[in-house]
Amino acid sequence: MVRRGPSAAVPALPHLVGGSLCLDFVNTVDPRHTTDRHEYLVSYSTLVTWSAYAGAITTQDARRMRELGRRLPVEAHEVLSRAIKLRESLYRLFSSGLKQAKPSPGDIRCLNRELSHALAEASVAFSAKGPSWVWAASRPSLDRMLWPIVRSAADLLVEGRATKVRECPGDETCGWLFLDLSKNSTRRWCEMRTCGNRAKARRHYARILGSSNLAT
Repeated sequence: MVRRGPSAAVPALPHLVGGSLCLDFVNTVDPRHTTDRHEYLVSYSTLVTWSAYAGAITTQDARRMRELGRRLPVEAHEVLSRAIKLRESLYRLFSSGLKQAKPSPGDIRCLNRELSHALAEASVAFSAKGPSWVWAASRPSLDRMLWPIVRSAADLLVEGRATKVRECPGDETCGWLFLDLSKNSTRRWCEMRTCGNRAKARRHYARILGSSNLAT
């Protein structure tokens, strides 16, 4: 993740630091808490690209979905709009837990509406590795990438792991979410090499400045 500045280049895809597919999906704006933020999902094609990169769909799925999106541009744009709405609802749902606040009924409805679509396409398959969830493969679908994302969010909430979700305070604008699975629940930053290192640099500079002021 690279913070934008006057001459900073924005990376093609955001780093996957959330520890859960749904949190990485929430982190597709950078930084979150500013009007001058980079939006990674600017088109249906970029939504498909990110979904394949994050493992929500296969590269074969991505090729089929891009072709379908070119043939059905209006419907593809509707899926993009649903994805953005879902992303923002998921952010508010998980961040409300951080604030010990009651989730918004509208955000719960958004999650459950997408979950009902997803579960209609899910089934259990049996293999040598045991039973597992699989998604319908008989037909291409423009919203296929939303199915594993919304299931990831529902699992995180229902299994109780949402209590381990943290929000990065980097530069007071980052706002990326991640699962804190550290031994003592002490992880603070989305990435040490970005937000964490900046905070260390600011503290170092403050100490130098403080020492300089004392000397004078």
